[in-house]
Amino acid sequence: MPGKKTYVPVFRQLIFEVEKGFLLLKKTSREEIIAFIKGQQHENGSFSDRAGNPDLYYSLFGALLSKALKQKDLLMALEAYISSIKPGSEKIIDKFSLLLICLVLEGKDSEKPTAYKLFRWAFKSGGGLNPAYRFFLFALSFDALYGRNSFVLFILKIAIKLCHLPRNAPCSFYAALLLTKFMTGQKVKKETSILLGYFEGKKGFKIFHEVEKPDLLSSAVALFALKNVGADLRPVSPDCLNLVQENYDNGAFLSGNGDSLRDLEYTFYGLLILGAVS
Repeated sequence: MPGKKTYVPVFRQLIFEVEKGFLLLKKTSREEIIAFIKGQQHENGSFSDRAGNPDLYYSLFGALLSKALKQKDLLMALEAYISSIKPGSEKIIDKFSLLLICLVLEGKDSEKPTAYKLFRWAFKSGGGLNPAYRFFLFALSFDALYGRNSFVLFILKIAIKLCHLPRNAPCSFYAALLLTKFMTGQKVKKETSILLGYFEGKKGFKIFHEVEKPDLLSSAVALFALKNVGADLRPVSPDCLNLVQENYDNGAFLSGNGDSLRDLEYTFYGLLILGAVS
C-alpha cells in the first residue's frame, strides 16, 4: 500500500502513462494526434462527443489528453467553460466528469463531495449510465479524494471483501477490482489470474471471454492495472501493441472491435496502452 509521501492518485498515473505513450510515436503521428484533439474542442471550450455536441464525459478525456500532451491553450479554454457551469445540475456521469476535470485542471475550485456522496452517485439507480463507466469514474474520483485517507480505505477494504463479481463480468470491472484490492493492501494473485484470462493470443484483451474481438478500452485498463500490481506484461505486450497499431487512424485511435468512429476516449486508451507496455 503506497505511503502518504509517495502516493500519486491514479488519474495522475494515467496522465503520466499517456504522456509516455505519446512520446514513443514519430513526430508526424504526434502532430496528427494534437491536431485531432484540437479539432475536438468545441467553440465554447468543452470537448465534443461523437455527434459534435459539448459533452462533459468527453471533456474529461479531452482534459486528460491535453494535460498529458501539455496543451495549455486547450486547458485554459476548458477551464473557462467549466467556470460557467452551475454545480448540482448535472447528471451522475456529468457530476463525476466535472469533479475529475477540476482535479486535472488543478487549482480549479470544486466542491469536495464526501465519500458517502460518491458511493451514492456510484450506486444510484436509473439514468441509463453504463455500469462500467459509472464504476470507472467512481474509482478515479474516490482514489483522488480519499486514496490517502487510512480510515476511508479501511472501510473500502471491508466493502471490497464483500464484493463478489461474477466470472462473466466485464474485463474493466476486474481491472478496477484488482487495482482497488492492491491499493488496500490485499492479496491480488487470484484477481491477476482472472484478469489475464481476458487476454487472447494474437488479439488482445476482450470485454467478455465469449466475444471474438478485443478492444482498446479493455486492453488499456487491464494493462494499466496489471502493471501497477507488478505483473509480467511481456507475454501480452506484443499483441496489444499490434492491436494499437492496427487501430490508428489519422491522429486518433479506433475502439478495436469494429467501430469505425474516432473519438477522444479511444485515443486516450490507445496512448495508455503504448505507455503501459513501454
